[in-house]
Amino acid sequence: MSQWFQDYGFAVVHPRLYVGAMPRDAHDVHQLVAVGVNRVLNLAQDSEYPDGARVEIEISYEVNEISERRINLVDFGNLPGPALGEAVSQVIDWLDAQHTVYLHCRAGWQRSATVAAGVIALREGGGIDHALAVLRARKPTASPLPHQRDDLRRWWSER
Repeated sequence: MSQWFQDYGFAVVHPRLYVGAMPRDAHDVHQLVAVGVNRVLNLAQDSEYPDGARVEIEISYEVNEISERRINLVDFGNLPGPALGEAVSQVIDWLDAQHTVYLHCRAGWQRSATVAAGVIALREGGGIDHALAVLRARKPTASPLPHQRDDLRRWWSER
């Protein structure tokens, strides 16, 4: 397992939904396989990967029959409503189809945590602030930036 993946790790935040750091090598992907992950929603940009890591990840996903979808969102950036809605819908669709999902950005703290909060709000009820509190209890490192929380609340009210 890469030191990055070990340091930042991942956590289950809803049944069959894991949130965490980007895998950086085949050993990290094997950690996902070990918990049953078969779908990955990747919110990171190519520029966030170390040299050569992206190719190794793609090969490892293929070998392990993991399907990946990418929605590139800028690290530390805003989360536009359409992209946020698309990401939340994708995760819910996979969960409804009984897949085990890994949702990640670079460290698993901001972008992926924001999307996970949207999923929790829709699946468990209680609204966004409740979902953020539930998420934080299940993954203490989850910490969407203030403007990302605002984006999430705006998406919630406009959906």
